[in-house]
Amino acid sequence: MAKVVIGIGSSHGPSVQKEPEEWAALGQKDTRDPRFNYAELLASAPPGLEKEITIEVQRQRHASARAALKEAERRLLEARPDVVVVVSNGHIVRETEPRPVFSVMRAEEFLVVESIGRTFENGSDDDLRGAAANGARMPGHPELANQLIEGMIKAQFDVGCVDRYPDGRPLDEAFSFCYQWLMDNHPIPMVPFFLSRDLPNQPMPRRCIDAGRALRKVIEDSPLDLRVALIASGGLSHQVLDEKLDRQAVAGLVEGDFDALENLSIPQMNRGPGTPEILNWLVVGGAMAPTKMTVLAYEPCYRSLASTGHGTTFGYWS
Repeated sequence: MAKVVIGIGSSHGPSVQKEPEEWAALGQKDTRDPRFNYAELLASAPPGLEKEITIEVQRQRHASARAALKEAERRLLEARPDVVVVVSNGHIVRETEPRPVFSVMRAEEFLVVESIGRTFENGSDDDLRGAAANGARMPGHPELANQLIEGMIKAQFDVGCVDRYPDGRPLDEAFSFCYQWLMDNHPIPMVPFFLSRDLPNQPMPRRCIDAGRALRKVIEDSPLDLRVALIASGGLSHQVLDEKLDRQAVAGLVEGDFDALENLSIPQMNRGPGTPEILNWLVVGGAMAPTKMTVLAYEPCYRSLASTGHGTTFGYWS
Protein backbone atom coordinates (compact mmCIF):
# COMPACT_ATOMS: atom_id res chain seq x y z
CA MET A 1 0.00 0.00 0.00
CA ALA A 2 1.18 3.51 -0.78
CA LYS A 3 1.82 5.81 2.15
CA VAL A 4 2.01 9.60 2.40
CA VAL A 5 5.16 10.25 4.42
CA ILE A 6 5.40 14.07 4.45
CA GLY A 7 3.85 17.26 3.19
CA ILE A 8 5.90 20.31 2.23
CA GLY A 9 4.85 23.86 1.42
CA SER A 10 7.37 26.09 -0.34
CA SER A 11 7.34 29.42 -2.07
CA HIS A 12 9.21 29.64 -5.33
CA GLY A 13 10.04 32.57 -7.56
CA PRO A 14 12.64 35.31 -7.85
CA SER A 15 12.38 36.58 -4.26
CA VAL A 16 13.64 33.19 -3.14
CA GLN A 17 16.09 32.52 -5.95
CA LYS A 18 17.63 35.95 -6.46
CA GLU A 19 19.89 37.76 -4.03
CA PRO A 20 18.31 40.73 -2.21
CA GLU A 21 20.56 43.13 -4.11
CA GLU A 22 18.50 42.21 -7.19
CA TRP A 23 15.08 42.90 -5.65
CA ALA A 24 15.12 46.60 -6.57
CA ALA A 25 15.24 45.63 -10.25
CA LEU A 26 12.21 43.38 -9.67
CA GLY A 27 10.45 46.36 -8.10
CA GLN A 28 11.22 48.41 -11.20
CA LYS A 29 9.67 45.72 -13.38
CA ASP A 30 6.55 45.88 -11.21
CA THR A 31 5.98 49.49 -12.35
CA ARG A 32 5.43 48.15 -15.89
CA ASP A 33 3.51 44.97 -15.06
CA PRO A 34 0.25 45.04 -17.08
CA ARG A 35 -1.51 42.69 -14.65
CA PHE A 36 -2.11 45.38 -12.00
CA ASN A 37 -2.24 49.16 -11.65
CA TYR A 38 1.02 50.19 -10.01
CA ALA A 39 -0.08 53.81 -9.50
CA GLU A 40 -3.19 52.70 -7.62
CA LEU A 41 -1.16 50.35 -5.47
CA LEU A 42 1.28 53.14 -4.67
CA ALA A 43 -1.56 55.47 -3.66
CA SER A 44 -3.15 52.92 -1.33
CA ALA A 45 0.02 51.33 0.10
CA PRO A 46 0.37 51.23 3.89
CA PRO A 47 2.75 53.73 5.48
CA GLY A 48 6.24 52.74 6.57
CA LEU A 49 7.25 50.62 3.60
CA GLU A 50 10.41 52.66 3.13
CA LYS A 51 11.77 50.75 6.15
CA GLU A 52 10.88 47.43 4.51
CA ILE A 53 12.83 48.02 1.32
CA THR A 54 16.17 48.84 2.90
CA ILE A 55 18.87 46.41 1.84
CA GLU A 56 19.53 45.47 5.49
CA VAL A 57 15.93 44.35 6.04
CA GLN A 58 15.83 42.59 2.68
CA ARG A 59 19.02 40.69 3.45
CA GLN A 60 17.64 39.58 6.80
CA ARG A 61 14.39 38.34 5.26
CA HIS A 62 16.21 36.61 2.43
CA ALA A 63 18.56 34.81 4.83
CA SER A 64 15.60 33.61 6.91
CA ALA A 65 13.78 32.36 3.81
CA ARG A 66 16.84 30.52 2.50
CA ALA A 67 17.42 28.86 5.89
CA ALA A 68 13.80 27.71 5.99
CA LEU A 69 14.06 26.40 2.44
CA LYS A 70 17.15 24.41 3.39
CA GLU A 71 15.30 22.91 6.36
CA ALA A 72 12.36 21.96 4.13
CA GLU A 73 14.81 20.27 1.76
CA ARG A 74 16.40 18.36 4.64
CA ARG A 75 13.04 17.12 5.92
CA LEU A 76 11.89 16.06 2.46
CA LEU A 77 15.04 14.05 1.74
CA GLU A 78 15.00 12.47 5.21
CA ALA A 79 11.47 11.22 4.50
CA ARG A 80 12.93 9.17 1.60
CA PRO A 81 9.99 9.47 -0.80
CA ASP A 82 9.80 7.18 -3.82
CA VAL A 83 7.67 9.71 -5.64
CA VAL A 84 6.52 13.29 -5.08
CA VAL A 85 3.13 14.70 -6.05
CA VAL A 86 3.60 18.42 -6.67
CA VAL A 87 0.52 20.62 -6.50
CA SER A 88 1.11 23.80 -8.48
CA ASN A 89 0.18 25.84 -11.53
CA GLY A 90 1.69 26.27 -14.94
CA HIS A 91 2.74 29.90 -15.38
CA ILE A 92 1.92 30.16 -19.08
CA VAL A 93 -1.76 30.27 -20.02
CA ARG A 94 -2.31 29.98 -23.77
CA GLU A 95 -5.68 30.80 -25.29
CA THR A 96 -5.53 27.79 -27.60
CA GLU A 97 -5.11 25.22 -24.80
CA PRO A 98 -7.72 23.68 -22.48
CA ARG A 99 -7.73 25.03 -18.93
CA PRO A 100 -9.06 22.36 -16.56
CA VAL A 101 -9.48 23.29 -12.92
CA PHE A 102 -7.57 20.15 -11.86
CA SER A 103 -5.36 17.91 -13.99
CA VAL A 104 -2.58 15.35 -13.63
CA MET A 105 0.47 14.75 -15.84
CA ARG A 106 1.21 11.07 -16.34
CA ALA A 107 4.34 11.09 -18.51
CA GLU A 108 7.12 8.53 -18.13
CA GLU A 109 9.47 11.51 -18.24
CA PHE A 110 9.11 15.17 -19.01
CA LEU A 111 11.10 18.31 -19.59
CA VAL A 112 11.55 20.82 -16.80
CA VAL A 113 13.06 24.29 -17.14
CA GLU A 114 16.77 24.23 -16.43
CA SER A 115 18.64 26.62 -14.18
CA ILE A 116 22.16 27.91 -14.03
CA GLY A 117 23.73 28.00 -10.59
CA ARG A 118 20.34 27.32 -8.90
CA THR A 119 18.79 30.54 -10.22
CA PHE A 120 16.42 30.04 -13.14
CA GLU A 121 17.92 31.39 -16.31
CA ASN A 122 14.58 32.27 -17.79
CA GLY A 123 13.43 34.56 -14.99
CA SER A 124 9.93 35.64 -16.00
CA ASP A 125 10.52 35.45 -19.73
CA ASP A 126 7.70 33.38 -21.22
CA ASP A 127 9.61 32.77 -24.46
CA LEU A 128 12.41 31.03 -22.58
CA ARG A 129 9.94 29.33 -20.25
CA GLY A 130 8.41 27.74 -23.32
CA ALA A 131 11.64 26.76 -25.07
CA ALA A 132 12.27 23.02 -25.31
CA ALA A 133 16.00 23.77 -25.64
CA ASN A 134 15.88 25.19 -22.10
CA GLY A 135 14.76 21.91 -20.54
CA ALA A 136 16.18 18.90 -18.72
CA ARG A 137 14.54 15.46 -18.62
CA MET A 138 13.19 14.26 -15.29
CA PRO A 139 11.30 11.06 -14.39
CA GLY A 140 7.56 10.87 -13.95
CA HIS A 141 5.43 8.08 -12.49
CA PRO A 142 2.62 7.28 -14.95
CA GLU A 143 1.31 4.30 -12.98
CA LEU A 144 0.58 6.40 -9.89
CA ALA A 145 -0.65 9.24 -12.11
CA ASN A 146 -3.25 6.96 -13.73
CA GLN A 147 -4.42 5.82 -10.31
CA LEU A 148 -4.77 9.42 -9.16
CA ILE A 149 -6.83 10.33 -12.22
CA GLU A 150 -9.12 7.32 -11.91
CA GLY A 151 -9.44 7.60 -8.15
CA MET A 152 -10.17 11.32 -8.13
CA ILE A 153 -12.85 10.88 -10.79
CA LYS A 154 -14.46 8.15 -8.68
CA ALA A 155 -14.36 10.62 -5.78
CA GLN A 156 -16.40 13.09 -7.90
CA PHE A 157 -13.48 15.29 -8.99
CA ASP A 158 -13.35 15.64 -12.77
CA VAL A 159 -9.59 15.60 -13.28
CA GLY A 160 -7.99 16.23 -16.65
CA CYS A 161 -5.17 14.11 -18.04
CA VAL A 162 -2.02 15.64 -19.57
CA ASP A 163 0.63 13.49 -21.22
CA ARG A 164 2.90 16.32 -22.36
CA TYR A 165 2.89 20.00 -23.15
CA PRO A 166 2.48 21.05 -26.80
CA ASP A 167 5.55 21.88 -28.88
CA GLY A 168 7.89 20.08 -26.50
CA ARG A 169 7.49 22.86 -23.94
CA PRO A 170 9.03 22.11 -20.52
CA LEU A 171 7.32 22.32 -17.16
CA ASP A 172 8.18 25.72 -15.75
CA GLU A 173 9.81 26.67 -12.46
CA ALA A 174 6.75 25.87 -10.37
CA PHE A 175 7.85 22.25 -10.80
CA SER A 176 11.53 22.67 -11.68
CA PHE A 177 12.04 24.51 -8.40
CA CYS A 178 11.17 21.35 -6.48
CA TYR A 179 13.88 19.33 -8.22
CA GLN A 180 16.60 21.89 -7.89
CA TRP A 181 15.90 23.47 -4.52
CA LEU A 182 13.92 20.90 -2.50
CA MET A 183 15.36 17.64 -3.85
CA ASP A 184 18.94 18.84 -4.37
CA ASN A 185 18.67 17.59 -7.97
CA HIS A 186 17.89 14.02 -6.87
CA PRO A 187 15.86 12.52 -9.75
CA ILE A 188 12.88 11.48 -7.60
CA PRO A 189 9.93 10.64 -9.86
CA MET A 190 7.28 13.35 -9.88
CA VAL A 191 3.56 13.46 -10.60
CA PRO A 192 2.53 17.05 -11.36
CA PHE A 193 -0.95 17.85 -10.03
CA PHE A 194 -2.11 21.04 -11.74
CA LEU A 195 -4.52 23.44 -10.08
CA SER A 196 -5.73 26.44 -12.05
CA ARG A 197 -5.00 29.72 -10.29
CA ASP A 198 -6.61 31.75 -13.07
CA LEU A 199 -10.09 33.21 -13.29
CA PRO A 200 -12.70 32.26 -14.25
CA ASN A 201 -11.69 28.59 -13.88
CA GLN A 202 -10.34 28.87 -10.35
CA PRO A 203 -11.52 26.44 -7.66
CA MET A 204 -13.00 27.66 -4.41
CA PRO A 205 -10.97 27.16 -1.21
CA ARG A 206 -13.34 24.50 0.13
CA ARG A 207 -13.06 22.56 -3.12
CA CYS A 208 -9.27 22.58 -2.79
CA ILE A 209 -9.41 21.31 0.79
CA ASP A 210 -11.80 18.53 -0.25
CA ALA A 211 -9.59 17.70 -3.24
CA GLY A 212 -6.66 17.25 -0.88
CA ARG A 213 -8.63 14.88 1.32
CA ALA A 214 -9.67 12.86 -1.72
CA LEU A 215 -6.11 12.85 -3.04
CA ARG A 216 -4.78 11.42 0.23
CA LYS A 217 -7.37 8.65 0.21
CA VAL A 218 -6.66 7.73 -3.41
CA ILE A 219 -2.93 7.51 -2.67
CA GLU A 220 -3.37 5.40 0.44
CA ASP A 221 -5.84 3.10 -1.34
CA SER A 222 -3.24 2.42 -4.02
CA PRO A 223 -1.74 -1.09 -4.05
CA LEU A 224 1.60 0.37 -5.16
CA ASP A 225 4.36 0.03 -2.58
CA LEU A 226 5.38 3.69 -2.54
CA ARG A 227 6.44 6.34 -0.07
CA VAL A 228 4.74 9.51 -1.34
CA ALA A 229 5.55 13.14 -0.54
CA LEU A 230 3.11 15.95 -1.26
CA ILE A 231 4.47 19.39 -2.14
CA ALA A 232 2.57 22.67 -2.43
CA SER A 233 4.77 24.77 -4.70
CA GLY A 234 4.11 28.50 -4.85
CA GLY A 235 2.52 31.31 -2.86
CA LEU A 236 1.88 33.03 -0.73
CA SER A 237 0.86 36.53 -1.85
CA HIS A 238 2.71 37.99 -4.84
CA GLN A 239 3.30 40.15 -6.89
CA VAL A 240 1.10 42.32 -4.67
CA LEU A 241 2.16 41.48 -1.12
CA ASP A 242 -0.74 41.10 1.32
CA GLU A 243 0.51 40.36 4.83
CA LYS A 244 -2.98 40.18 6.33
CA LEU A 245 -4.12 37.52 3.87
CA ASP A 246 -0.86 35.58 4.21
CA ARG A 247 -1.04 35.52 7.99
CA GLN A 248 -4.67 34.37 7.86
CA ALA A 249 -3.67 31.49 5.58
CA VAL A 250 -0.64 30.52 7.67
CA ALA A 251 -2.67 30.65 10.90
CA GLY A 252 -5.38 28.44 9.40
CA LEU A 253 -2.82 25.85 8.28
CA VAL A 254 -0.94 25.91 11.58
CA GLU A 255 -4.13 25.62 13.62
CA GLY A 256 -5.86 23.20 11.27
CA ASP A 257 -8.74 25.68 11.06
CA PHE A 258 -10.36 24.72 7.78
CA ASP A 259 -13.40 26.90 8.40
CA ALA A 260 -11.11 29.93 8.39
CA LEU A 261 -9.28 28.68 5.30
CA GLU A 262 -12.57 28.09 3.50
CA ASN A 263 -13.48 31.73 4.10
CA LEU A 264 -10.32 33.32 2.74
CA SER A 265 -11.38 36.32 0.66
CA ILE A 266 -11.53 35.48 -3.05
CA PRO A 267 -11.28 39.14 -4.21
CA GLN A 268 -8.34 39.68 -1.85
CA MET A 269 -6.69 36.53 -3.14
CA ASN A 270 -6.96 37.75 -6.72
CA ARG A 271 -5.40 41.19 -6.17
CA GLY A 272 -1.98 39.75 -6.98
CA PRO A 273 -1.50 37.56 -10.07
CA GLY A 274 0.39 34.86 -8.15
CA THR A 275 -1.50 35.03 -4.85
CA PRO A 276 -4.06 32.31 -5.75
CA GLU A 277 -1.18 29.84 -5.38
CA ILE A 278 -2.33 29.83 -1.74
CA LEU A 279 -4.88 27.30 -3.01
CA ASN A 280 -2.04 24.81 -3.58
CA TRP A 281 -1.36 24.90 0.15
CA LEU A 282 -5.02 24.22 0.92
CA VAL A 283 -4.88 21.02 -1.15
CA VAL A 284 -1.85 19.74 0.76
CA GLY A 285 -3.26 20.97 4.08
CA GLY A 286 -6.47 19.05 3.42
CA ALA A 287 -4.51 15.96 2.43
CA MET A 288 -2.37 16.02 5.56
CA ALA A 289 -5.20 16.62 8.04
CA PRO A 290 -5.52 16.07 10.94
CA THR A 291 -1.79 16.81 11.05
CA LYS A 292 -1.23 20.55 11.34
CA MET A 293 1.43 22.48 9.49
CA THR A 294 4.63 23.55 11.19
CA VAL A 295 5.70 26.89 9.76
CA LEU A 296 9.43 27.25 9.14
CA ALA A 297 9.32 30.89 8.05
CA TYR A 298 7.02 33.61 6.80
CA GLU A 299 8.90 36.61 5.41
CA PRO A 300 7.12 39.57 3.77
CA CYS A 301 9.73 40.43 1.15
CA TYR A 302 8.79 43.89 -0.09
CA ARG A 303 10.53 45.32 -3.13
CA SER A 304 8.74 48.64 -3.73
CA LEU A 305 6.84 51.42 -1.99
CA ALA A 306 3.70 50.19 -3.79
CA SER A 307 3.67 47.04 -1.60
CA THR A 308 4.78 44.80 -4.44
CA GLY A 309 6.82 41.83 -3.37
CA HIS A 310 6.41 38.28 -2.15
CA GLY A 311 5.14 36.67 1.03
CA THR A 312 7.77 33.92 1.05
CA THR A 313 6.60 31.00 3.16
CA PHE A 314 7.88 27.53 4.06
CA GLY A 315 6.32 24.79 6.16
CA TYR A 316 5.85 21.06 6.56
CA TRP A 317 3.43 18.41 7.78
CA SER A 318 4.92 15.19 9.18
